[in-house]
Amino acid sequence: MWFSGHVFERCVRVLNSNIRMPTFTVKRVLTRSEPQNITKLRTVLFPCLGQLFGPAQLARSVTLFIVLGLLMVVGAAAVNAQTLRARIAITSVAPARIRITGGVPSAATSLSFRNNYGGVLGLGERIEKLEVSNQSGESLPVQKLAPGEYQAAQKFTRFSYDVDVGVPSRPSQMSHVSSLSPEHGLLMLADLLPLATKDAGNFSKVAIQLDVPPGWTIRSNARSDGSGYSSDEPEKTVFMVGPSLREASRRIGLTKLSVITSGEWPFSGDDATKTGAEIIEEYLKVTGFMLKRDALVMLLPYPGESSPEKWSAETRGNVVVLLLGRRASRKTVLAMLEIILTHELFHLWVPNSLKLAGDYDWFFEGFTLYQALRTDVRLSAISFDDYLATLARVYDSYLASADSDTLSLLEASERRWTTSSSLVYDKGMLVAFIYDLMLSNRTDCAASFDDLYKELFRLVPTGQESANETIIKVLSEREGMESFVKVYVQSPDRVSLEPLLVPYGLQIQKTGLGTKLTVGPSLSKPQRKLLGCLGYRK
Repeated sequence: MWFSGHVFERCVRVLNSNIRMPTFTVKRVLTRSEPQNITKLRTVLFPCLGQLFGPAQLARSVTLFIVLGLLMVVGAAAVNAQTLRARIAITSVAPARIRITGGVPSAATSLSFRNNYGGVLGLGERIEKLEVSNQSGESLPVQKLAPGEYQAAQKFTRFSYDVDVGVPSRPSQMSHVSSLSPEHGLLMLADLLPLATKDAGNFSKVAIQLDVPPGWTIRSNARSDGSGYSSDEPEKTVFMVGPSLREASRRIGLTKLSVITSGEWPFSGDDATKTGAEIIEEYLKVTGFMLKRDALVMLLPYPGESSPEKWSAETRGNVVVLLLGRRASRKTVLAMLEIILTHELFHLWVPNSLKLAGDYDWFFEGFTLYQALRTDVRLSAISFDDYLATLARVYDSYLASADSDTLSLLEASERRWTTSSSLVYDKGMLVAFIYDLMLSNRTDCAASFDDLYKELFRLVPTGQESANETIIKVLSEREGMESFVKVYVQSPDRVSLEPLLVPYGLQIQKTGLGTKLTVGPSLSKPQRKLLGCLGYRK
């Protein structure tokens, strides 16, 4: 059929200007928007279609045109899905500077950069020499409103700026924010690229070109096509760069684990991947859930002549960033690596594969710490005495917190980065420990702490359900556990281990060096069986 070009274009403009499209799917268009939109079609679009098709063909052609028009609008929205394109160039390693140039998907008047992340403040102050220009290449005046906040006099499409990516004054922050040294660098898009603004869009995708010094190599969890990188999750995208990167890989079922190291280590890459593979295999059994993406561990030396007790880590998406002291024997460093990875690799499942909504750090940090401790015992990374000693140290830390009896775990999660970071970890871990004891005791070890995770992944493998509601429901539906959850998760009640542990054959001793948690001198048969389920072997 021959179409009159100018008439067709005018009809599409009519369609675009008179039908408000939701930003979700065509299915929602046909259900939620149909009555109001069809009325508008009858009044403003049908006359236009009459000119295009002629009266005789209008009736049978209008449905096809509507569908085509809707697909065109949806297609236009998809093309405008806010892909931010940028080039990141390392311009100097001493001092550490990078230059970022790029363009916003649609013309904007403002740029905003993250000013804090993970307790690291003042990130916006690292942005320097910001310049913007319009489509014609004309430079436009831009004003700094606050750290990381900029306003241009007119709409711009291009930007360029420098970032000071020097190593943070506190080495423990290096796993959380971008930094660069002559030995290696971590470039994290979350604190380097502009954030979404009302007029600039949501930047749901990024396309990155990365220039590094000669002889340096690049590793990332972003997709690479040989000429650049792309990601649908900019906030979770990390680049590791350096002149001496090494990579070792191992496959666990359908999941590939890669460990990328910088510099010399007292163990081999195969040692590291074997350790990580054992942990991943264990968690596949615990959750019953197969990871959707391959896993990466980026391993860098903790600054200075540091022992393995010095470390800092964060898991983003499918990558674990870990700084670890390496000044010790192979056995000592590898043992610490295993202990750390039992916690960090579990984050590949919780929270990164659950995709629950809301603040539930009490669970994915506190409960994950406890699950990692159980896993360490199960994999013989630590003894049962080590397990009890760790819980005793956590208990001392919890008792020293000013908020130990003023905030519930739900409230502590909301304030994690302000006043209650340690409470999320300490109280969350202790509550998980008590829950494990009670659950195992009431079911005669028939139910396991692992069952909680199997149930969670059965319920919400991909959804955006409320995290706290979902988790509390799973915890509470176990026989007799509803009141426990109300007291220790939803209320600010203080955790007092002494009276709680007596029925299970455990006892608390106060010493000049702190709390000591031990197995009682004479265990009953049920107590011995219960503690045996947790790893006790004497």
